[in-house]
Amino acid sequence: MEKIHILTDSSADIPQAQVDAYGIEVVPITLTHEGRAFREYYDITAEEYWKLLQTSREVPVTSMVSPAQFLDSYRRAYERGCTHVLGVLINGKGSGTCQAACLARSMFEEEYGSGMRIEIIDSATYTYIYGHIVVLAARLRDQGDSFEAIAGVVRSRLKRVEAYLGVYSLAHLKRSGRISGGAAFVGEALGLKPISHVYDGAVTVCDKVRGEKALVSGLIKKVSGRVQQPEKQTVLLLYGDVPAERIDELEKRLLTEIGFKQVCRSPIGPSVITNTGPQALAVAFYGQARN
Repeated sequence: MEKIHILTDSSADIPQAQVDAYGIEVVPITLTHEGRAFREYYDITAEEYWKLLQTSREVPVTSMVSPAQFLDSYRRAYERGCTHVLGVLINGKGSGTCQAACLARSMFEEEYGSGMRIEIIDSATYTYIYGHIVVLAARLRDQGDSFEAIAGVVRSRLKRVEAYLGVYSLAHLKRSGRISGGAAFVGEALGLKPISHVYDGAVTVCDKVRGEKALVSGLIKKVSGRVQQPEKQTVLLLYGDVPAERIDELEKRLLTEIGFKQVCRSPIGPSVITNTGPQALAVAFYGQARN
């Protein structure tokens, strides 16, 4: 009989209530700030981290999960009698975490042989965009689905999920070196707000709108052009330190203008907010399947 253990990394931004309810293991990504190291998810909340970024001159540095951390996880699962481990992890193009998990799998197999199957899936995305799929996998396991069936659903969902990300301020992108000071100055002077497409492992600026009020409209336009059967979907509204009225407006328009079945809100955690800055807003949904 299969006994399946499901794990992910802290960048998945899965709410603690769901982690506890479904027995999901969250392996923490470490952040270092002004000489202090802390574990994402365990040592600081998303809201606390937003405030830290707003007040700090130093941009924190993120570190991938080490192979040793994953190896310890595999050993614990094996000792509990697990026959399978399914790991769904942060985009491998943006982090070495997935590679570390695969290295740890080889180390485990050298030590224990083939007594437990370990499947590592690169989500090719970030935050609760893949976190909600991890939760789905745990639900399927609890209802008795097979390991092969669960892994198949995860891969199918990851091939269809995508997102649009809008950033209200260029200040953090300038501080972190992701755009030049000159580009930030011009962008801020013109009131430009970039919108990026989070798709198939890449985050690509696809549009720029002018003014804060235009950002929500820009996101709605982008999502409506790619979503498939919104009336059957729960759309993810991902947010940072953004005024409540902007979040409320976006939720209302996702329901009334695009016709999503419902909206699930989720705060964006430290790993992603470190790169975007706290004033970020995103929408994740299902579009056409990628090859």
